[in-house]
Amino acid sequence: MKIKPVLMTEDDKTYKIFKIHFPSLTELELFLLKNPKVNEMVFPSQKSIYMARSFAGVPLEEAIAFCHGGYNEGFPLFLEMKKKIESVNTQTVMHRRSVPSVVGSRPHVPNFVAGTPKTMLRLDRAKETKFMDIYINLAYSGYTTEEQIRNRGILTLNLINLMEMNHVAVNLYAFEASYLYNEIFICDIRLKNPGEITNVGKCYYPLCGKEFVRRLMVRVKESMPFQEKWGLGYGMVLPEEKVRKCLGIDDNKILIKSPEEMGVWGRNIYDDADAFFEALHLSDNIKVPKYREYLETHKAMATT
Repeated sequence: MKIKPVLMTEDDKTYKIFKIHFPSLTELELFLLKNPKVNEMVFPSQKSIYMARSFAGVPLEEAIAFCHGGYNEGFPLFLEMKKKIESVNTQTVMHRRSVPSVVGSRPHVPNFVAGTPKTMLRLDRAKETKFMDIYINLAYSGYTTEEQIRNRGILTLNLINLMEMNHVAVNLYAFEASYLYNEIFICDIRLKNPGEITNVGKCYYPLCGKEFVRRLMVRVKESMPFQEKWGLGYGMVLPEEKVRKCLGIDDNKILIKSPEEMGVWGRNIYDDADAFFEALHLSDNIKVPKYREYLETHKAMATT
């Protein structure tokens, strides 16, 4: 796959954007299995291979194989916490209900016995389905904890759950964006299509697996035809305003930033959920539960 930079001029400075898109994790895996040529002029040694296991996880070959499933470090706890958060959605967000009508899919027995005209039940009218693009920036600092990364992943999938309950179909993209001098690197992967059931197992790896960022994204970067000296530090995190411009993320799309920027600290998932949604300012568009308030209310009920 040949990547040619696209030029972008901003503030009298011209940037070269090296952008690569994968329509699925499978496409990313196939790309990496072909062992794309390393830009040895820029990357004389490969971090994707030599980084310590304690920092970057399993070796590159194993990390690539995780793209088609099998990454399960911490996965049972992830599922357990995801279920708890989504149970709040189920109990606080309005679903479609059956209402009496002249026509419907099943009989309303009491009305039939009473002889009233509305002797059938039908589901009330569903809202028109809308569409939303959600982008999650996989970058995070070296000080970010595994608990923060895990909770941000849970809340990202919980956001999709809420959107779909509110009749909003979702595209989910994960991306890595960095720069060095006037060169910009963007790699994005589509993890979910509208109308597609969320594959939690597949999403878990890019959202929470350190190998995904520190092995796979680094390996993709090593194949880019850069000219600057990226091999010294592999670039810096691209500022938000340039991320939005390069990926076309306007006010009608959602950008999920680093755990710290989203107010996710990994200590309490309910507190993190409230902070996460507050950072997104979605309450005007969809019904968002108050997670901590819900937890405290049900704790009080359980003790009475």
